[in-house]
Amino acid sequence: MGQNFDEFINYCYSKILGRVPDSEGKEHYIDLLNKGVPKHEVLVSFLNSNEYAGRLKNPSVEPHESLKSEQNFDEFISYCYSRILGRIPDPEGREYYTKILNEGTPKHEILVSFLNSDEYAERVKYLMSPTIKFAPPGHFYSPLPNLDDILDLYQKIDKFRNPTGIEINGDKQIELLKQFQKYISVIPFGDGFKQNNTRYFFNGDEWYSYGDAIVLFCMINYFKPKRLIEVGSGYSSTVTLDTCELLNLKTKITFIEPYPELVLSLLSDRDDPDKLLLRKGVQTVDLSFFEELNSGDILFVDSSHVVKFGSDVLFILTEVLPRLKPGVIIHFHDIFWPFEYPIEWLEQGSAWNEAYFLKALLINNKNYEILYFNDYMGQMNHDLVKEYMPLALKNSGCGIWLKKLESESSVV
Repeated sequence: MGQNFDEFINYCYSKILGRVPDSEGKEHYIDLLNKGVPKHEVLVSFLNSNEYAGRLKNPSVEPHESLKSEQNFDEFISYCYSRILGRIPDPEGREYYTKILNEGTPKHEILVSFLNSDEYAERVKYLMSPTIKFAPPGHFYSPLPNLDDILDLYQKIDKFRNPTGIEINGDKQIELLKQFQKYISVIPFGDGFKQNNTRYFFNGDEWYSYGDAIVLFCMINYFKPKRLIEVGSGYSSTVTLDTCELLNLKTKITFIEPYPELVLSLLSDRDDPDKLLLRKGVQTVDLSFFEELNSGDILFVDSSHVVKFGSDVLFILTEVLPRLKPGVIIHFHDIFWPFEYPIEWLEQGSAWNEAYFLKALLINNKNYEILYFNDYMGQMNHDLVKEYMPLALKNSGCGIWLKKLESESSVV
């Protein structure tokens, strides 16, 4: 940096503390610089301050942990990543900074490069946002869970107890599974490869594979919908297209997808994207569009999985579902038994909440019937799934299928 001391101190206050200097502070740091204290040690004193720690939710630094001139390059680089970017170094980054330090780049220039990075700017923007300042993740006012509590709370979940107030309809699910058996032999999808000119094949994709695809294939066979609306598109869309094509159905299919790159890459030259796709968020679709669905038609939902202000899931639960006619078949994806998400997802930071709102919707609600719950059947009726739908056990899937029973006026 080519600034004079005054400009340098202004930079430190602005970039690290997010404010203008106070006169006493500026005088103190200029005095240090005039006495020969290296610029990188001045920068580090800002980064180790309680004010910076509070601003970016960093842990406080004990005096013995502060950066010293004699610190080796490896420790210095680790400090820069941890204190400024809030993470450990990636191998490429560590290699790059070690190289330029060995070439003689001053430490203060390294610190400034971190402070001027887009990653630091994004981190500050996120941590200084009103939402995070009001209630950081894990706070009791935040919808994001406390990661420290997850393991303890998760161990208390009873997977063998049906949620109070929800009719699981286990016997009816088993009966439907048995009826599905007659469709299994005509499934056109190859296992690991495309066959029969299909768009879809079982590729081990964790997002939409074996159990999910098989049950969707069977549901279309069973209900033969005249209309199918899919909210959130991708691999499931190809299952729908292939199944309707195989059965010679004239089903009117619409995919509502604001980010259509994936589904467009999966379509065949037999498909007309302009007829199939609404390239926008479901929240912008006129509600009368969903009122066109009749008994036996399908509303297939695999969207953001998040209920929040203005979200697609909130719109579907509170605006779309109440308007559906009796007999409409409804699917939600990534719903696990017993309406909880896998602990691995929670530990990775996923804070989806769609399953909890869907559970709340179904409690003591006679307007919806559970037809088939993939993960429930895979866990609680494993042997029956093995007998009637063996391929599904490679990945039982995580779809839940409901039927609208009567008009409702209430919303979640």
